[in-house]
Amino acid sequence: MTIYYNPMKCTGCAQEFAFPPLARSYTDLPEAGGRSTIHFSEMLLLPAWCHDCNSASWIERIPSRREFDTAASLRRRANRSGSLGIEDDLLDIEEDDFRWLYHKLSNRKTPPRCLVCASTRFTPIDPNQWQTPIVHDACWDSPIEFQGFPIGSGWHSGRSHVYRFHNAEGDFAWAELWTLNSRMAALYAMLHARRQDPDHATLAAAIDLIINRAIDKALAVLTPLAAAHSAAALGLLGALHYLGQGVQHSGNEAVILLEKAKVLGDACAAHNLASVYATGAPGVAKDIARARQLFAEARAMGGQYERDDFYAQDDFTVANGAFYHPI
Repeated sequence: MTIYYNPMKCTGCAQEFAFPPLARSYTDLPEAGGRSTIHFSEMLLLPAWCHDCNSASWIERIPSRREFDTAASLRRRANRSGSLGIEDDLLDIEEDDFRWLYHKLSNRKTPPRCLVCASTRFTPIDPNQWQTPIVHDACWDSPIEFQGFPIGSGWHSGRSHVYRFHNAEGDFAWAELWTLNSRMAALYAMLHARRQDPDHATLAAAIDLIINRAIDKALAVLTPLAAAHSAAALGLLGALHYLGQGVQHSGNEAVILLEKAKVLGDACAAHNLASVYATGAPGVAKDIARARQLFAEARAMGGQYERDDFYAQDDFTVANGAFYHPI
């Protein structure tokens, strides 16, 4: 499970409010609306109180052009002279990430949003101050204090965790659901509903339920859609069987569902089907040649979820049995 940490606390009733996990990236892959480069970049995040979530959350930090230009000037200096004592994540990120963020965010017109519900109704929280302007409506407007982030905040443990990807405008694009088995080998599958899908809203809600570990509720949403031959619903059910999340861990069942979804045109299902053969699954032997063929077909269908170098690998696994991941 994810380690949820609770640095926000009501001074009246002592209710604690958890921040969501930190695992989020921007991407400009075609599936997220990208047009040319293939890049992932860690999001710059700020703690906030979202008034629609009514809880602690993260918002995008979108630096101004002036902030980008100042950081660029400091980054160009030998040994970063002149930046000592300045704390700014724009000075700490990799050069490729800085260039990408500068190009994508410095002229962005849309405002920063809550990364849980996409609301623009939030109040930033100063992590250097324990007092906040937030009050707890359910506790007679008692002040809510910031308790500070403990060491290790945001790390994951247990059987599964989720990595979320957003496009450069901050829209949620897709999720990567990871699961670990007893041998510490990792499997992961993509969870994606295309915006043009007529059932997009329902599918997106099901993905949100999966992300929040309400798998039974997600199955109740997906099962009737799959019975009605929804390609995305079939693909999501196949991904859950591949990972063994809330359903039987069955490669055979995963292949049946993912192949049906692929035939119906679901590129994400085609990519996850390739993953089944890249790693093997209960009842399905690993077949790298088949995996390579299916990854190529998925990309031809518009389903690229990794950098190009991922698909050029001779083998999609590494020594500890974890599915190769380039990020």
